[in-house]
Amino acid sequence: MTKRTGCKAFMRLKERSDGTCIVKDITLQHNHTLLLSPSMLVFMRSHKRVDPTLKGLVKDLQFSNIKHVNIMGLLTRLHGGRDKIGCHNRDILNMKAENTRKESINEVQNMFKFFEDMKKENENFFYDYKVDDENRLENVFWSNASSRAAYADFGDCITFDTTYKSNKHHLPLAVFVGVNNHLQSTIFGVALMGNESEESFKWVFSRFLECMGGKQPICILTDQCPAMTKAIPKIFPRTLHKFCRWHIMNKHKDPLKKLYKLFRDLKDLLTAILNHPLMPSEFEDAWKALIEKYNLHDINVMINLWAERKLWISAYWKEVFCARMTSTQRSESMNFVLKRGFVTERDNLHIFVKQVNNCIQARHEAENAETNASTGTRKTVTRYGFEAQVMDKYTRAVYSVFRERQYHSTAFRIKTSQDNPNNYLVHHYNQSKEFAWSRHEFRVLADEVEGRYECECKLWEHTGLFCHHVIAVFEHLRLDEIPNKYILQRYTKDAVTNPDFNRRDYRRTTDDGTSIEYRRTILYSEAVKIINKGCSSEAKFQIALSAFRDANTRLDNEEAELENNEDAEMENNEQSSNQENTTRETGEQNDIPPAENNDPYADIQPPLLAITKGSKTTDAARKNGKCKQPVPARPEPELDEYGRPKGTRICGTCNKIDGHNSRTCKARQLAKKLLETHEKVYGPTASSGNIKVRIRNLLARQHIPENDDEEKLDTDEGECFEDETDDEEYEQEDEDEDITEQEETQNTPDVDDKLENLNKKGGKGNAAHAT
Repeated sequence: MTKRTGCKAFMRLKERSDGTCIVKDITLQHNHTLLLSPSMLVFMRSHKRVDPTLKGLVKDLQFSNIKHVNIMGLLTRLHGGRDKIGCHNRDILNMKAENTRKESINEVQNMFKFFEDMKKENENFFYDYKVDDENRLENVFWSNASSRAAYADFGDCITFDTTYKSNKHHLPLAVFVGVNNHLQSTIFGVALMGNESEESFKWVFSRFLECMGGKQPICILTDQCPAMTKAIPKIFPRTLHKFCRWHIMNKHKDPLKKLYKLFRDLKDLLTAILNHPLMPSEFEDAWKALIEKYNLHDINVMINLWAERKLWISAYWKEVFCARMTSTQRSESMNFVLKRGFVTERDNLHIFVKQVNNCIQARHEAENAETNASTGTRKTVTRYGFEAQVMDKYTRAVYSVFRERQYHSTAFRIKTSQDNPNNYLVHHYNQSKEFAWSRHEFRVLADEVEGRYECECKLWEHTGLFCHHVIAVFEHLRLDEIPNKYILQRYTKDAVTNPDFNRRDYRRTTDDGTSIEYRRTILYSEAVKIINKGCSSEAKFQIALSAFRDANTRLDNEEAELENNEDAEMENNEQSSNQENTTRETGEQNDIPPAENNDPYADIQPPLLAITKGSKTTDAARKNGKCKQPVPARPEPELDEYGRPKGTRICGTCNKIDGHNSRTCKARQLAKKLLETHEKVYGPTASSGNIKVRIRNLLARQHIPENDDEEKLDTDEGECFEDETDDEEYEQEDEDEDITEQEETQNTPDVDDKLENLNKKGGKGNAAHAT
């Protein structure tokens, strides 16, 4: 403030030998307005205080996707008031912007550093990448050690889907998702793809297969992406590829809506055909009956659905195990979870991969909670021996599904087949007469001697869990024990197939075998004791603070010494490798230069902005500053009929594109002068608004010269002349209206001609007023 206004207020102090100060000179007169309250001191540079702890807290909250208003609320609560934070809202915004700029530097190298750190934690962490001809990152795939172990246990069926706008470069995010023994979604692998071509999908699938030791899934569910459809059979030849039913119906939703409006009962009947546990022959009979009933033989949407029926109708692949998945809903849900709570389209690559890892750890926490809940004791609903058996083996979630089906199985009636006493016909007591094609009796084979229990609905073969019909037969036979072959290990509490595999993403012990949690607990307990004692008095506070600072300094020195030792060890390794290149006979060095120990990822450049399905241009991302990396060249602008670029704003006063807007337009000043002169000559009229518009239209056809040294501002198209008049126009009414003859003669001939033409166009009303 002193430099800005030249204020002479000051105070001079002198320090005494005893540490106190006395005022030697003081001037209290200020030449400016003083602050109204002490809370305004945060707006002065000299009174701002931002400690590193606050900066670290803001950074952690920012990259945890906490909203700005919530960050300010938390800081206000921690400091006891908004004015006690030490800085204001704009400072926090600038701090976040600085964090973003710093994190954008070397994002690719930081991403690979995170991968290397994860591999140091567990060597079973897997990652691979691909670059293009310009050494730009194109594809990257990674999988945690826990994800690889989960695939070994539950990788029989997977869903695969891509989503967009999950990172700064708009690289499509591809996630391999399955279901665990708690019926929860679990992540097997994650990939970022530069494009959705067949080659990119083949690369991702091949890296996934390599990561999982060559184990191919039994079934994979995807959408109808043509490139994906071509790549899957080439990489997974033994895997059954099926389309997601939801995507199929969603693709044809518009023509189906039109049919639903024409036929009210069509939607319910079509839904029943798709959802009912039909056999292939039943489905085809039901479909033909539907087509005949509504005469839909020539409808394209029905023809297309029928042509692709074997790729998405579950009746054709009931004998294939799918782990209760018939759509990519789990992938869609996982994408929603990632984008809702972990990643954003503004994230850099290394922030993105860290947030994905946080999501994986959150899924592990939910899995561990369910595992712990499954260890509890429960009571059976009945006293059947088979129910006690499945309750003991199945997890809590799977047993809940079994018990619900057991409850609904009581609505079925059973009768013995006359052909074979081991065959039972099971039907619902409330049979529906609406669908004549529906099979109301399901044949169940129950051979207690051989231990065979099969139903023609094939639900156990399809999902690994018993259907209502088999459970009803179990109760009818009072079965004591189910053969173990019908209780799949993937649904049990002991679903781990390879207990020797290190599936922990982070180390739980140190090199000497001590638990990290034990060390953290001891250190935290001792630190709390020191804090509580140090807050009781000033002397104790200084002792505690000095102890903390001394410990922090010693720890920094120890860490620096360890880094120096590592560097020295690396130098020794380099020297030893260089010595191997020397000739033993002569002692002279070979022509082979010594190997350089450079970062292998140092030269990898960030990827270009990905052009995904549905994206029309990258100009919006470049304009908004969402991507700092190079983007494809922008095409030449399209011109309108006047030779001006389409979409370019023009001045609202002169109708010209000249780097200015209506407020800085030269024509506006001339228009103001013309209007004032018109009112002085003819007097104010009721049609002044029309006169303003005519003046603007007149000047739009004139050439208004501009000085070369005048600053050109951005254009503003939406402004009109009537809204741009300053208050000075209305102040003219209060001024003296006497106009000297000298002022009137100062009008140039051009202005007089324009006024004359304008008066002629003003109409008879203006002429009458002038007389």
